[in-house]
Amino acid sequence: MNPAAHPWETIYRKNGRVFPEPFGRFDEVVDVFRAHGCSLVLDLGCGSGRHVVHLARQGFRSVGLDISPTGLHLAQAWMREEGHDASFTLGDTRQPLPFRDGSIEGVLSTQVIHHARITSVRLAIREIRRVLVPGGLAFVTVSGRKDAGLEFEEIEPGTFVPIAGPEAGLPHHIFTVEELRAEFEDYQILDVSVRAEGAVLAVLARKP
Repeated sequence: MNPAAHPWETIYRKNGRVFPEPFGRFDEVVDVFRAHGCSLVLDLGCGSGRHVVHLARQGFRSVGLDISPTGLHLAQAWMREEGHDASFTLGDTRQPLPFRDGSIEGVLSTQVIHHARITSVRLAIREIRRVLVPGGLAFVTVSGRKDAGLEFEEIEPGTFVPIAGPEAGLPHHIFTVEELRAEFEDYQILDVSVRAEGAVLAVLARKP
């Protein structure tokens, strides 16, 4: 998909900076990253800076990747406002990530990689593992249910496309806990939980 045609590019152009606060378990993420000695953290699908900025505030060296040029511009501007430094890269989680093997100590990705058909989701799962150092950590959340009030078309088992709304036309693969465990079988799964809004969260370590 052309970045300029992606639904989230349209959202950022229309609404500017969105989601200024980190997700509810962010403080836990910070504590676990620190406990495992992670200092360089990739915010995979950083959008307008929701987590990459907060990671920098906590003293991490942070890298942000997103498919939206406008989102990245907003994140860079926010980072400059904060007086912090970070690296930003235009990229698509449905394509190989532009990072070397074993070059990232921690990955945070919230509600991003499920926006694809399952073959592309599996590529993202492999790529996260590839770029992590052995023993590196990943916090990943994916959707565990379709948004209420929207009409969807199922395009393959477990993958749905909203007919209307801000993400119209963008595939959503909906995970069960059991499927998440199966798809991340090449990781050490430290924790899996279902959040109140239906997201499925996994805390993962790359096996040596």
